[in-house]
Amino acid sequence: MRRARGRVAVGRPLESIDTFCNSAAVRRSTVPTHLPSPPLPVQPGLAPQPVLVEAAGHTCVAWWHPPAAGTAQALAVVLASSWGEEDLAGYDAQRALASALAAAGLGTLRFEWPDTGDSSAGTGATTVADALAAFDAAARRALLLSGCERLAFVGHRLGALLAAHAALARQDVDALVALAPVPSGAAFVREQPSRAAARPVPTIVPGAVVDPAELPVALGGFTLPARQLEALAVLRWPVAATTSVLEALLVLPPRPSSCAPADALARMGVRVRVHQAASGDATGSEVVDWLRERAADDSVLQGVRAIDGFGVADAGNPAVHARLATARLEAATTAVLSLAMADAPDCMRLRERGVALRERVVRIDDARGPGLVGVVSERDPAANGELAASARHAIVLLSPDGQRRVGPHRLWVPWARHRAARGDLVLRLDVAGNGDSAPAGASSGQGAGDVARAVAWLRRELGVVACTVVSLGSGAQHAWRAVEDGADVQRVVAIDPPLPGRPAPRSGSGSGSGASRALRLWARAAARLLQRPFEAELARAAERDVAVDLLLVGDLRSTAGRRARTLLRDGRMIASHLPNARPGFAAPSDREALYARLDALLRSHGTFGAGAGAGAAATAWRPESRATPASEALRLIARASGAVT
Repeated sequence: MRRARGRVAVGRPLESIDTFCNSAAVRRSTVPTHLPSPPLPVQPGLAPQPVLVEAAGHTCVAWWHPPAAGTAQALAVVLASSWGEEDLAGYDAQRALASALAAAGLGTLRFEWPDTGDSSAGTGATTVADALAAFDAAARRALLLSGCERLAFVGHRLGALLAAHAALARQDVDALVALAPVPSGAAFVREQPSRAAARPVPTIVPGAVVDPAELPVALGGFTLPARQLEALAVLRWPVAATTSVLEALLVLPPRPSSCAPADALARMGVRVRVHQAASGDATGSEVVDWLRERAADDSVLQGVRAIDGFGVADAGNPAVHARLATARLEAATTAVLSLAMADAPDCMRLRERGVALRERVVRIDDARGPGLVGVVSERDPAANGELAASARHAIVLLSPDGQRRVGPHRLWVPWARHRAARGDLVLRLDVAGNGDSAPAGASSGQGAGDVARAVAWLRRELGVVACTVVSLGSGAQHAWRAVEDGADVQRVVAIDPPLPGRPAPRSGSGSGSGASRALRLWARAAARLLQRPFEAELARAAERDVAVDLLLVGDLRSTAGRRARTLLRDGRMIASHLPNARPGFAAPSDREALYARLDALLRSHGTFGAGAGAGAAATAWRPESRATPASEALRLIARASGAVT
């Protein structure tokens, strides 16, 4: 028998929607952009599997977390993230929540929107309708992978609002979980951080016809057309009654800003439970326990066929129901998974300036360290009518520690596809402990050996003959350690590496207390000690016949120490400056300047395969018209050392 509808239950002292709305705790505040993490360590189980989901002409990257053996429940979960900076910030917690759900027996498919992460579309190039189509396609794939007949939708922030609309359009969604849901699309737009430096300045050709609705607008660290921003701003919680969604769990921050989600769901006829999290409260277990209760409910087993030897569905016999669900799911796991994966595409097909590309998620598993995950972008020889190149140049892209392979503000995705169109093979790598790679072992150093293993894998599996490592921020340390590990790398490009700054010069006449003078001396000594190991790694990389390039937003003289400046004078290291750029490269103009400078440094002369010459016409970012001092010095060093460039 189905549960009573249209009521509100609460996990905190919160008695009704009216009480919740009128509570003094309801004030407008900054909503946290992170997902709740499970409080307990997740037991190791089956590794998540990458899945490609086709929807509305786009390809979305998803990860299937299969249920642990012997714990399968009769309910599959579809997990959606928010958008923009909130999506980037919540990725790790989203993966942890999916792993916790899978460990509890709830097979979970977490997917990325068509214009986020590793998915195919450019940021801001899709509509709300495309997002809902992707949600529906992910739901169908979750049913196919799990063998279940019922679903639960889990969404974070904007993803919760879209999950409610996606659930309303289906008849197989029994439960909805909204994590810090937004009151509306307009509220989401207002709450995004204001970044004056990130506001795009469109280039308008004189005489061209400009559609104001297509002008770019900054939102959440990204840009999207004004038309899409308007469509997002008018998005509201649905008001139509539903016969599918039975119950909803709302996980609210300590100081929620609105009761609109709970009120709207109650009007739809959904039984709502509100869990108001306290500061530091572990709500991951609340979500897992609540969904396990929904999976054990008799309503999720409607339509489950009887299995010989296990009895018939009987509402008064929960043990039979549990045995039915477990037997049915575990018997179908191998067959269903193999069939589902057989029908799924193994590569994402893209086009970059008329050049056909293919992308795929790869795993690097060997006995030398934890499993690594990355995305390989390359030209598609079959679609371009080409033969596979025998000599290939690879680029390994590294993000700062704590960020996954797409980079800040999805920095690496468009440039990786641009370089792939020019004939390079590009690997966007997650070092151990970041993104979807396994955590580093207790006995290994942070990221030690990861890049070297990736380079060896590229040469062994994909026939790479020359390799360039491009890093951003603290990712430079992984690149330099790879050189120390003996990786066969020809060039290292470090963008804004963490060079320790020199102490600020003393101002005034030198007067002051003895304590203040001692503090200044201690700060100078500490800065010199910090510089030594960093610049030692830099020097060792430059002395191993590896071309080292530094791309800096700030002035090198104010950040580098004596040893780094010596390397620059000796010509063993080349530094170039990006004028007017700001750290993080959030502004479109800064990103284009960075891409153009990288293209100038990595300009190919047809030595890396058949695609290099053909890709010249596919250049999205025009290099500088004249050769820079850095590029000229790089050519001289490469010729003298015999390195392939």
